[in-house]
Amino acid sequence: MASSWLFSTPFAVVTTTTLRNYSTSNNGPAVSSSPKEYSSNDILSLLYTSAKKNTDNKKPKKLRKWETQKGKNTFSYPQSKPTPLIIHQQPYPQTKFQALEQILNDLEDSIEKGIKIDPEIYASLLETCYRFQAIHHGIRLHRLIPPTLLHRNVGISSKLVRLYASFGYMDEAHDLFDQMTEQDMYAFPWNSLISGYARLGFYDDAIALYFQMVEEGVEPDLFTFPRVLKVCGGIGLVQVGEEVHRHVVRSGFGDDRFVLNALVDMYSKCGDIVKARKIFDKISFRDSVSWNSMLAAYVHHGLEVEAINIFRQMLLEGEKPDSFSISAILTGVSSLDVGVQIHGWVIRQGVDWSLSIANSLIVVYSNHGRLDKARSIFNQMPERDIVSWNSIISAHCKHPEAIAYFEKMEDAGENPDKITFVSLISACAHLSLVNDGERLFALMCEKYKIKPIMEHYGCMVNLYGRAGLIEKAYSIIVDGMGSEAAGPTLWGALLYACFLHGNVTIGEISANKLFELEPDNEHNFVLLMKIYENTGRLEDMERTRKMLAERGLDH
Repeated sequence: MASSWLFSTPFAVVTTTTLRNYSTSNNGPAVSSSPKEYSSNDILSLLYTSAKKNTDNKKPKKLRKWETQKGKNTFSYPQSKPTPLIIHQQPYPQTKFQALEQILNDLEDSIEKGIKIDPEIYASLLETCYRFQAIHHGIRLHRLIPPTLLHRNVGISSKLVRLYASFGYMDEAHDLFDQMTEQDMYAFPWNSLISGYARLGFYDDAIALYFQMVEEGVEPDLFTFPRVLKVCGGIGLVQVGEEVHRHVVRSGFGDDRFVLNALVDMYSKCGDIVKARKIFDKISFRDSVSWNSMLAAYVHHGLEVEAINIFRQMLLEGEKPDSFSISAILTGVSSLDVGVQIHGWVIRQGVDWSLSIANSLIVVYSNHGRLDKARSIFNQMPERDIVSWNSIISAHCKHPEAIAYFEKMEDAGENPDKITFVSLISACAHLSLVNDGERLFALMCEKYKIKPIMEHYGCMVNLYGRAGLIEKAYSIIVDGMGSEAAGPTLWGALLYACFLHGNVTIGEISANKLFELEPDNEHNFVLLMKIYENTGRLEDMERTRKMLAERGLDH
């Protein structure tokens, strides 16, 4: 069989001859999202490519010249041709993961036979696991690497740290990092850990690691500061960001465009939009990331005029907006006219269709009550994601079509998320569809295994409160999530429902909870006074009024 012949060469032969001179490169093969098929020979050839280049460079000049002439067939003899038996044989098609699995099987067999494996093969396979995002293959490979080799080889241990950190296996990554003998030689493993903690939102751990890196005298590289500045933005403390900015300047990266882009983003997220603009103006050659960072900063701070101006400046300077730019400006403007103009510009310019632009347009039109336009865009979308469905359902949060769109969503095979059910139960509350609301809440918990959050409980309280089912609304707070966990939003919704339907008992309970949570909010006192007044309990109304005056609140 063809496939068995191709895989019949022992892995030991490959490891001892083909890959002997391989040196690890960071420029591995690009991984396609399409189901491209690979054989294990394909992946081995990827690992071999850089090795061949390095080996060729080490050959004597005369030998390289002779091989070049040989390749051009300068001799009179015709080139030999493969036999028909071999030329027509095709390797068994495999996915990239199946091919990687085959290579690991061969590697295990070789190790069991006592064959010594070149360390560079471990390094190249770890690189492949990282590029293929094959964490389980990486864990399996980790078990095959001799501990002594892992301890002394900083290159292999650094790649393993990066693999674990990129998947959020921070305990394993940090344990490996702590076992490294030469932590202070390279910034690479430090960068990997910082990035891993930042990706999980553990910003305090990430920034502590950075300052430990500085204290131990590790030289940061080009990739260190963008990661650390992202952490500073996540923490939101501008003083920390300014300290890192000083490190940037002292390290000689003050004019690097990638670092400057990260500084714009950091100062914006820390609330210093003026400093963000100053950094932006310092960038000599701006790329799309530069423009998008400044545009997103203005949108984030609600500076609509400035956002429109930076978008206009972007066009005047010849930078073509991408899908991020267009989506940002669409979500950042409150004017329907501006949104329509941008929509028209997108059509005239022939901008490539993208999910983010279409989703943003749905939100723009639905926010201004143009549900016909929102539906038209949604219906014309060649593909949809969870954001598309959530946008169109949210657009109909006061209309029965919301449930119909949810049913279409399920038929299309798209799984709803927490946001989906917030919009759906809110729609049921507005339409007084108690049975549908209860059904959807149960569906969320039982079928889709989504744990309710505060917003879901708030929608259920609103659903029951509007329908006059005050006891059920109270039960949601007390039995569903626990009265201690309920915030002022839920108790406020319940108090308002009690006011609408004249329920004094639960109204008093809700008001007392709110007096503890929001002692300076006079609105809660006023609602309780109105409940007493509507039920003829004038003495209690006066008592509440005195309590309001004693706290120095106006009515």
